[in-house]
Amino acid sequence: MKIISILNYGCGNLLSIKRAIEEVGYSPEIISEKKEIEKAKFIILPGVGAFENAMSLLRYKNFIEPLKQFALIDKKPLLGICLGMQILLTKSFEMGEHKGLDFIPGIVTSLKKKSKKKEIKVPQINWNKIKFSKESESTILQKNIHNKNFYFIHSYMAQLDNQKNLLGYCNYYDLSIPAIIYSENILGCQFHPEKSGKNGLILLKNVLENLK
Repeated sequence: MKIISILNYGCGNLLSIKRAIEEVGYSPEIISEKKEIEKAKFIILPGVGAFENAMSLLRYKNFIEPLKQFALIDKKPLLGICLGMQILLTKSFEMGEHKGLDFIPGIVTSLKKKSKKKEIKVPQINWNKIKFSKESESTILQKNIHNKNFYFIHSYMAQLDNQKNLLGYCNYYDLSIPAIIYSENILGCQFHPEKSGKNGLILLKNVLENLK
């Protein structure tokens, strides 16, 4: 059975992700050492809180270079969830300007600044439907989840340099928010699949079975 490693760097809801992985038939482990990143086969990068704090914790624990080796050089599968998705991008403008991992080209920007609607509610704390572009409809990762509801809680959103990295999106007021982004072996979800009931479990199973 494939072991799924959940990276504990001090910025994520580990136990709910662990339970969700068990629910779809995989064996999860929580890792917190550099050497464990090097040995891992599949890593989930969780994230709750602020972008700057997440990157500071990764630097403090000397996890950035091992993660680059894992995802960019060794090409092993990596899944980022919520803030864990946002730190996959080049940089963020959340409370200043901060460098991300730069695994997928793009920035993180404020929902409020991006929207032209003064009445937009921030953060988005909402069940919202995921839609897929025609270009991504053939991918196995979106099997049985098109137009299904997932749980979002966020005040910032991805803005991708290249739309080829967009797999799925959701609509919120006048915004089209990247909900699933990817690049080869790297995938990011803005929503929380582990808090999204049956639909979240279907997506997790799709990803764990097919992200290579």
